[in-house]
Amino acid sequence: MAQCKGCGKFLTPEETGSPCPKCGSMDRDITSFDQAKLIDIAKASEVLARKHYEIEAGLTHIFRITDTAEATVTRGAPIKLLEVNANTPESGIMPLHFGPAPASGIPYASVIIEVSPNEFMKIRSNELKLPEGWSIGEELPKPSEAGGS
Repeated sequence: MAQCKGCGKFLTPEETGSPCPKCGSMDRDITSFDQAKLIDIAKASEVLARKHYEIEAGLTHIFRITDTAEATVTRGAPIKLLEVNANTPESGIMPLHFGPAPASGIPYASVIIEVSPNEFMKIRSNELKLPEGWSIGEELPKPSEAGGS
């Protein structure tokens, strides 16, 4: 659970990513459980991205998707990735949902949106829209060819 560092108000998942409604602060305290979960989700996102880069030759970029409608640290929240793939036919924004794959190092469900480079440019220019509340987050870098897996 997140708490405003400025005034101590406990925040709902919807309030976590916005200024505190009581004092306007963006500083947060989160529980050690949620902090550990956030680190676990970040690591699982990196593992998932690396595996996708290894098996999909046309992938040029992978980005995390942030969702203002659900807190980043929510039990059961899936990993959301936007994948730019030169080999993907243009078909618009189609989130594909996958279950957890613990044996592969991915203990969380995931949602993948795969787009062509042209569609990615349209997302960047707001000509093509992600689902309500979703936005492009940090890029998960492609592993170096020399570094292996």
